[in-house]
Amino acid sequence: MAILTCPPDFADHAPVKTNRQLAEKYGVGEKTITRWRKETGCTATIRPFASAALPKQHVPSISPGVASEAAQFLRKTYRPVYHRIIEGKEFRGQYVVGTQVLTEEEVVSLAEEKGFQRYNRLFDIAS
Repeated sequence: MAILTCPPDFADHAPVKTNRQLAEKYGVGEKTITRWRKETGCTATIRPFASAALPKQHVPSISPGVASEAAQFLRKTYRPVYHRIIEGKEFRGQYVVGTQVLTEEEVVSLAEEKGFQRYNRLFDIAS
């Protein structure tokens, strides 16, 4: 099999195109493009990663309270529980417990059925 020679216009296209684009343009494999780059000394420009431009998702803070303590209790013993504020602002005060959507009061009552005891601030004052 004959070794393919580098085309004359390769040096013009090599700095701005990827190996895959050059392989499609010239009808050769990517290994051949890599060899041509080494022979001519044409390196590709460094491109940023596609994932680098993605912004980080903001997770809103959830205020502590009896409902969040009850949700934490259910997470430890029962099933997946998450605050629905993650899905949007209009769902404030709702929790998803398994497949059910519950209000804060319903989450507390469900947790109490499973053995949750509300925290009493009088214990802090007494000690």
